[in-house]
Amino acid sequence: MTMARRILFRASAVVLGIVVGVGSALLMIRNGAMIGRVDNGQWFGSSAVGSTEADPYTRALVARIGLLGLNRNETIYFTTMKDSAGRPYDGRCTYRISGGALPARWWAVTLYAPDNFLAQNGDNHPSIDATSIQTAPDGSWSARIAPTQDGAEDWISSRNADAFSLSVRLYNPSEKAASDMRNVRLPVIERVSCEGEKA
Repeated sequence: MTMARRILFRASAVVLGIVVGVGSALLMIRNGAMIGRVDNGQWFGSSAVGSTEADPYTRALVARIGLLGLNRNETIYFTTMKDSAGRPYDGRCTYRISGGALPARWWAVTLYAPDNFLAQNGDNHPSIDATSIQTAPDGSWSARIAPTQDGAEDWISSRNADAFSLSVRLYNPSEKAASDMRNVRLPVIERVSCEGEKA
């Protein structure tokens, strides 16, 4: 093999490596793939987010969606994009989210618009949390997710949210929750009604 062919071969290998590397990274990030994904009912999380073992793809995904991944001892994260019937969330619909005590010092459930930021609606009701939710004597609670409050005591506004997602953060989670994300008892979200839907 001549010197020119060797140089061309090596240059081609370098270019191919760059194309495959960048292409695979973009594919993983755009599709929201996370190494270490953990499914838990309607919710999913990643055992890698906030971990020193997080792979480069997960770190890039976290950076792209704007999530500040705290250390796993401080916070674990779950996200849901579909209701209990498997339908994508719709900002025009009304949902009921219900749950009980969560295994953490403090927790919050927050609604995000498709751009991964809070919905721009001026309602000042993007979330519920452990200190604001009204609980029953047994520790259970429920809240309304809808474009309007309609007298609900606990409410997350979905006005202008379109195809939204919900994230739950468990701050200072119990050791068991951090080590066994698959079996944490998370809230359930059910669709109650939807604008234009026949009764």
